[in-house]
Amino acid sequence: MTQRNFSLGFLSGNMDVNRYLQLKLLQIIIRPAGKVENFDVIKSTEIKVDRTISKCFKKILNVTGFKSKVIPTKFGQLHYYDSDPNSNLKPLIFVHGLGSSAQSWWILGKMFENKRRIIIPDLFHMSGFSEANNPVMDFLQHAESLIEFISTTTNQSVDLCGLSLGGWLSMYIASTNPKLVNSLILMNPAGLKINPFELRDTLTFLSWKKFQKLYPGILKAFPYTGFPLLSKTAKRSLFRNLKDDRIKDLLKLTKETHFVDDNLKNINCPVLLLWGKEDRLLSSKIPIVLSKSIKNIDAKWVEGCAHVLSLEAPATCFHEINEFLNLKSIKNNPFTQSVLSASFAYHTTPIQKKENDHDY
Repeated sequence: MTQRNFSLGFLSGNMDVNRYLQLKLLQIIIRPAGKVENFDVIKSTEIKVDRTISKCFKKILNVTGFKSKVIPTKFGQLHYYDSDPNSNLKPLIFVHGLGSSAQSWWILGKMFENKRRIIIPDLFHMSGFSEANNPVMDFLQHAESLIEFISTTTNQSVDLCGLSLGGWLSMYIASTNPKLVNSLILMNPAGLKINPFELRDTLTFLSWKKFQKLYPGILKAFPYTGFPLLSKTAKRSLFRNLKDDRIKDLLKLTKETHFVDDNLKNINCPVLLLWGKEDRLLSSKIPIVLSKSIKNIDAKWVEGCAHVLSLEAPATCFHEINEFLNLKSIKNNPFTQSVLSASFAYHTTPIQKKENDHDY
C-alpha cells in the first residue's frame, strides 16, 4: 500500500469511527441539531425517549393526585387525567393544542385542583395516550369525540379552556352545544377564516431550518428560549410532533365549513380570551375578530409571550382565570403559591375592537 492510499484508508477509517461515535453519543444524549434530523436512528431514539419521559410523568401525576383514566368512545379509547372523579366541585376542562398532549396543562391543572375538578383529555392522534379506532380523523370527529367525552365524564355544565386547536374545538362546542358549557376560556385559538390554510401549508412543508425561525413565535418566554437544554429539547420534540403524518392528515381534511366564523354569534356564555402578542403561528387579526364577534367577551393581549400560554405564562393565566371564574375567595394551594413566587407575571392589556390589524 502506498503512503497516499494508507493515508486515505486511515482517514476513511477515522471518519467511520467518528461517525459511529457521534451517532452513539446522539443516541444516548439527544442533541437537537439540524444536521441529524433525517437520521432514522436518531429520530426513533428521540421518539422513544419522549415516550419514556411521558410515561414517567404520567406516573408522577398519578402519585400527586391526577388520576390517569381511560374512557371508551365511538372513536376509540380516550385517555384523560382527573383530579377527583368523585368531586362535587364544578368541572374545569382543559383542551390542548395541535401535536401536544394533556400533560401541557399540568401546571395550571395543579394550580386549580383545590378550586375545581380538573379534567384534561388527550385528543386522539396527538402525542398523548389516547388510542383511536381509525388512522385519520377530521375536525368534526375530534369535536364529536370531545362532546361525547364531556357528556360521559360529568352531568354538569363545564368551564371549558382551550388552547390553539383546543380553543377552536371549545368554540365549536360552546356554539353548537351551549348547555354543556358554562363559561369559555380561550388561549390563542385557531379556527377562523383568516389565512385559513396557511397553517396547513406551513406544516406540510416544514423543515428543521424553517422551524427554528418559527419556534420563538410558538414558545418565546423563558425558559423555552432562555434555558439552553430545555429550549433545545422542547424545540426538537415539538418539531417531531408537528411533522407527524396524523397531524398533516387532520390539516389536509380540514374544510372551510369546519371554521367557526359563522358560529361565533351563537356563543352566549361568558368568554375570556388571552392572546400571546408575540404569536407567529396564527394571525394577530384573529383576537380582534373574536373580540368584535363574541357578545360577552373579555379579551386581553399577553405581552412578551407567544402561542403556548399554558407553559409560557402560567402565573398570568392563573391570575386571569382565577378572576374570571370568581375563585379568588378560595385560598391558593401550596403548589400555586410556589409557582406564583417563582414565575414571571406578564403584563396584559385589553384588546380594543377598533385596533388597526396592520399594527400587529
